[in-house]
Amino acid sequence: MKLFDKHKILLNISLFIIFIYIHIFTKNNHLLKIKENRNMNNDLKVCICLLCKEENQYIQYFLNIYKNLGFNHIFLYDNNDINGEHIEDVISKEIKQNFVTIINYRGFRGNFGGPQMPAYYDCFEKNHLFYDWVAFFDTDEYLTLNPNNLKIQQFLNNPRYSNCESIKINWKVFSDNGQLAFEDRPLNERFTEEVNKYNKINEVFKVILRGNLSKYSLRKSFNSHDIFLSNKSCDSNGKIRYEFHIKPEYKYAKLNHYYTKSIKEYCKKLKRGRAFLNKTLLSNLKHHYFLYFFLFNKKTNEKVAIFNNEFNTTFK
Repeated sequence: MKLFDKHKILLNISLFIIFIYIHIFTKNNHLLKIKENRNMNNDLKVCICLLCKEENQYIQYFLNIYKNLGFNHIFLYDNNDINGEHIEDVISKEIKQNFVTIINYRGFRGNFGGPQMPAYYDCFEKNHLFYDWVAFFDTDEYLTLNPNNLKIQQFLNNPRYSNCESIKINWKVFSDNGQLAFEDRPLNERFTEEVNKYNKINEVFKVILRGNLSKYSLRKSFNSHDIFLSNKSCDSNGKIRYEFHIKPEYKYAKLNHYYTKSIKEYCKKLKRGRAFLNKTLLSNLKHHYFLYFFLFNKKTNEKVAIFNNEFNTTFK
């Protein structure tokens, strides 16, 4: 082969490589501009991963809260018993509007950690490339943003979160407001009394994870509060925080947590089996959960009698 031909071949190869680099750069730059324009227009896509069991009384109010906040979609994992209630009976409208997708987890109990974490991992891995942010909230947790007319896209678009791969939103726990039984009203209307005597509980948080990442690493955990990206995890002020418990920060956001609701609702929640607590374990922890209820709520003879009657105990 002549020297000239070799140089010609090398030149063509070099030009081809340069062309590829220009194409990749142009494409990436174009995608970057699209993303920038999308961000400028607050056009982020945000979804929620949610596990439900016997929540038909509360689910409609939960959906209303998050629809008003601007969330785009909710992936609802139906963890009812095989012959239990059906969520679609009460939210058929939201399903038809493509605001809710129901995933069949009926009868699934999972391993030691219960069904919640498998549902969360499944939800995130299947959807994180289609959403800018993925939140993990329960039906008794209502996100509140400041100012209160803010949409979730505006909140997440704030520059303070530009370097965050996950955002920890602190709980704000509320008491039973002296109620004894279920009332068909939104939780934020029923329960308005904040719990202050047990402030440690408000150091707990739930997370919103950034999606659209080519690489991510979820912390494998049995605890729904500990599912966050291993780096660049921020509090709601945008400060990098790695702790499992963090000082409550409510300047920009809080997660109102109606943990116990009324005493009768609390007993019903325990009886159905928690995501991490089966009915066998519950029988050995009755006294613990009895005491736990009164960490947050005023103790009265009537409430004690209801608990004892529901669980055939004689606690005082």
